[in-house]
Amino acid sequence: MKSFILSFLGHQGISSRRVRVGKYPGGEGCGEAFVRREYPKEVQLLRRKSYNSNVLIVCTDADNRSVKDKEQGLDAELSALYSGWQRAKEPIIMWIPKREIETWLHFLRGEVVDESTEFRHSGKPASCRTEAGIFSEYCQDIQEMPQPNLPSIISAKNEYLRVCGLQKNQAELSGLPRP
Repeated sequence: MKSFILSFLGHQGISSRRVRVGKYPGGEGCGEAFVRREYPKEVQLLRRKSYNSNVLIVCTDADNRSVKDKEQGLDAELSALYSGWQRAKEPIIMWIPKREIETWLHFLRGEVVDESTEFRHSGKPASCRTEAGIFSEYCQDIQEMPQPNLPSIISAKNEYLRVCGLQKNQAELSGLPRP
């Protein structure tokens, strides 16, 4: 996921030198617990910084759960920490591939996939730079996605556009140049 996100940001013109990536633990199954544990800490850090220049991208697999269930599970703890918590008003992009990121990669390669088939163990991991570029163009409406589309990819695009809208509104309110 880290490679996909960094490649996506690169296609958006954002240098990897401007990106801080949390130290991810190794081992199977560690990623989900890591994201769940670090998410509240990262939100707290984000809220200390300027909303104009900082965005938090949270990416975790949905596995067998629904994307909505996974989002709600991650946001539940924040609701307890912050009164009136609404992620919709925060510069936080939540990307939750149904099953795993490999589902998106196969889909972005033009393969027919569904969100219930496991792709994780289907061979050696390959570079995802091309797929991240296709997703970047999809998010900017430069390229149309093949049909039928994956609901988790639609959700990811909507998250990206929501945060871009928040940043644009914040920049207009503060008189800064638009992002």
